[in-house]
Amino acid sequence: MPSKTDTNGDSASLKKRKREPKDDSAQAQQKKHRRKTEQEKADALNGEGANQTSHTDDTSLQPINGHSGLPGVSSLSQWKVQPPMGGRMLNIDPIFSPDEKFLIITYNTSIQVFSTESSLPIRRIPIPLTETDSENATTPAHIVATSLSKTQGAYIWVACSDGRIWNINWRLGTGSDTPFTITSSNLVDMSVDAIDLPNSKIDVLLVLQNTTPTSAQIVAHTRESLLEGKGEGLLLHSFDQSPQMLRFAASGRLIVAAAKTVLHIGYFKASKVASIDTLKFDFHSFDLPDIISCLDVHPVLKDKKLIRADVVVGCARGAIYLYNDVLSGIAERTLQPTKLHWHRRAVHSVKLSRDGNYLISGGAETVLVLWQIDAGRTETLPHLSATIENITISPRGASYAVHLDDNSTMVLSTAEMKPTMYVSGIQSLVLEETPSKESLVRRVWRSADEISAPVVATSNPRNPSQMFLCVGNGQQATQGAGTTVSAPLVQVFDLASFQGVSKHAIARTSSTEANITRDGQPIMEPTATSLSFSKDGKWLASIDEWQPPERDTAAFLTGSKTVAEAARQRKEIYLKFWEVHEDNSLELVTRVNEAHHTDLPQAIFDVASDPVSSRFATIGNDGVVRFWSTQYRIRDGLAVKGHDGEPLRSWHCSRAVTLPVREKQEDLVEETRKVFRSGAVAYSEDGSILFAAYRVSTEGLVVAIDTQTGTIRDVISGIIRGEVRSIQSMGSCLILLSEDIAVYDTVSDELLYSYKLKDTSLAAKRLTQLAVNHQSRTFALAAPIPHPRQDKLKKGARSELTVFSLDDQEPQLVQQFPHLITSVLAAPRSSGFVVVDSAAQIWAVTDAVEQPLILKPMDHMTMDDTVETQPVQDALVLQDEEVSDEEMEDADPMEVDDDDHAAVVAQQHVVQAFNVAPTFALAPLDGSFSQLAAMWCAKPTSSE
Repeated sequence: MPSKTDTNGDSASLKKRKREPKDDSAQAQQKKHRRKTEQEKADALNGEGANQTSHTDDTSLQPINGHSGLPGVSSLSQWKVQPPMGGRMLNIDPIFSPDEKFLIITYNTSIQVFSTESSLPIRRIPIPLTETDSENATTPAHIVATSLSKTQGAYIWVACSDGRIWNINWRLGTGSDTPFTITSSNLVDMSVDAIDLPNSKIDVLLVLQNTTPTSAQIVAHTRESLLEGKGEGLLLHSFDQSPQMLRFAASGRLIVAAAKTVLHIGYFKASKVASIDTLKFDFHSFDLPDIISCLDVHPVLKDKKLIRADVVVGCARGAIYLYNDVLSGIAERTLQPTKLHWHRRAVHSVKLSRDGNYLISGGAETVLVLWQIDAGRTETLPHLSATIENITISPRGASYAVHLDDNSTMVLSTAEMKPTMYVSGIQSLVLEETPSKESLVRRVWRSADEISAPVVATSNPRNPSQMFLCVGNGQQATQGAGTTVSAPLVQVFDLASFQGVSKHAIARTSSTEANITRDGQPIMEPTATSLSFSKDGKWLASIDEWQPPERDTAAFLTGSKTVAEAARQRKEIYLKFWEVHEDNSLELVTRVNEAHHTDLPQAIFDVASDPVSSRFATIGNDGVVRFWSTQYRIRDGLAVKGHDGEPLRSWHCSRAVTLPVREKQEDLVEETRKVFRSGAVAYSEDGSILFAAYRVSTEGLVVAIDTQTGTIRDVISGIIRGEVRSIQSMGSCLILLSEDIAVYDTVSDELLYSYKLKDTSLAAKRLTQLAVNHQSRTFALAAPIPHPRQDKLKKGARSELTVFSLDDQEPQLVQQFPHLITSVLAAPRSSGFVVVDSAAQIWAVTDAVEQPLILKPMDHMTMDDTVETQPVQDALVLQDEEVSDEEMEDADPMEVDDDDHAAVVAQQHVVQAFNVAPTFALAPLDGSFSQLAAMWCAKPTSSE
């Protein structure tokens, strides 16, 4: 750990600031404050540094000065981290409730229940997966299958890859804290069906487990055997191939398992099952011409006997094979499938309709395909928002549940093929627990295996409960190739309803059925790198970049240029200004091509909005700060007006300020050479000063620019180490994030305190983020925790969040998160912060003294009365006084007493009572209770 760093002129790491250019009279007018002498500063820092102690290795920070070391506890004050919300929908079939009123969706960390009528979340049941996780584990534990109980419709079975199995009551939310454990620690799939015993009907769980990388077993379990602790189960079948999926159907009489290009089919010949121990299946295996990616089974029973079974198989190269009546084919020792081929790439999901006359399939083409088996015709529902991962047919066959890989699920009516329900979560990049089905076939490209950049996110000042996040067209399109990530869209996510509201394209997109080139390479889309709202929320500034792949730039090579240099020369960088309408729609007003262009396209490092006016500022790779403001559109000397009669505006550069950076002579001579530069900008709270942090080669400085005149008021050097990642202004202080996190007081002219970040990989440095909350005068630092054995931020990587206060150099909170933090921002109109992690979850961090509750968890929410199995009439009771039969007979059925009649309150009115503020900043409960009481206690208005 480094010792205390002095701030006198002899210090190499924290030099006294330099003033260039210097105007003694002007600065004397601007800065009338008492300064400490250099010796006083050094003595003060020496006194504080004497108490420094070593720090544990679990934190990402190391103190430089002014602090005795970060404690190893998670919370140092009244700050609290609320339970997470949301998550990533897994590639597991959604489950309809038996009455089709609810849809159960499996997330990476929870099971969530939604209403199919309103699309609203009803319950979130967290699954404690991290209990058995180890830092040494190569594959973290994850959910592999979810199945509805065939004997108790209120229960579901959930299987984890490490051998844990939960039996959860999804109506009440119980059972997630008491898992069963089986002997296998490498589960691949699970399927559940009911078997009739002489005196009962019970659920039988079949698990597909790996014994070695190239061998597998199918083992049967029951609830009774799990309760007795018999984790071995009953072995039904074993084979020497790598297993993929398992189906158990026909009242426990048919088993279908897939292993690469082999299909294993087992059926139970006996008419009755005496006991579970007597289960014995006859298995037959068949080779397929392609790798199996999905399958479905349609059995036909008569008098509880299996008389026919159809099996459909989707393959990795787009073909679908339909096996009609596999039982007859097995008896005749021949299986002749019907081949259907529409998909260009892997079939991600295929299902047989309830009557067996239709097929429904989907894949990376974003098209839902309906096959009429007898007629041989197809119908398509094209242009869905992302790759189709899972399809489920409702129990009555009236609806399809379609899960897309952009973290959304919709329910479509089979009659009109129109959505009746839509659920959308955070659609940022997530590293999947299992590889995509596209990887079953070797491609000329590889998907990203780490998260190397943060998710660009901001909140809308006009509607603080809404977050704007830069996302891609689903996971497959976002991952791109290698480390390149595409994010051309902005998702509007409402924290109040916890639903995705809309998506808008802010960069060039390629939404086509075949988003690949003729050579099989993915078409790369631009990436939005920055978003910033104006003070009033009416304007949005965005920056997006696109660079052609190096494989496409060989034709542009001239002279001694390399492929990488040719690609950089053709890089496209756009600064765009959008008008934000009341309905969150975006209208492009101005696009600036290469706003910081020299003889080469120059990157735009950062964009900041003026807190007191509709104005923006940018800093680029050219070392120039540009101010952007609006002006009226003029045509023939007159202002151009829109359809509403209001004058139209456009954006232009109103001022450019060149930063006083002295580059090395060799950097000036060799312009095409890649010189390391970085920068960031931030307005002061009153908007009078713009602070620009800029570093080129080995020199870094912070420049204070007068926003009215464009003159440089001050230059601060010596506090930037390495790449500039962020700068923020709060009161009289600057918070600067580079390789250190430093707090500098511009009035007293001193470094208050700073911390050194541990040396990490380039991706970890990019994911280190800073957010400030002006209301609570706090700032949060999110940084990945270095892993001792890997540099890449792959699955299993974690982050740490540290909250500081300007008034106290002791950290207010030090909290480790189980996943990488991909975005952190201040909670609008609240004292806390909102955190987005790599599992697509949202965490709320608040000061419990001011706001004890944020992002209200659904763990303990109660479900509607409609989920109860009792008839609605049974729930009606007479209250207050009993009524005799004679009184009931004499009563006028049309006569109603307004004083005794219960008020009818619309559901939307109840929702509005709780939507007075963002979910993470709820108003006091007594106010909401008063509104609700007024709704039900108010007498009906007379119609006379």
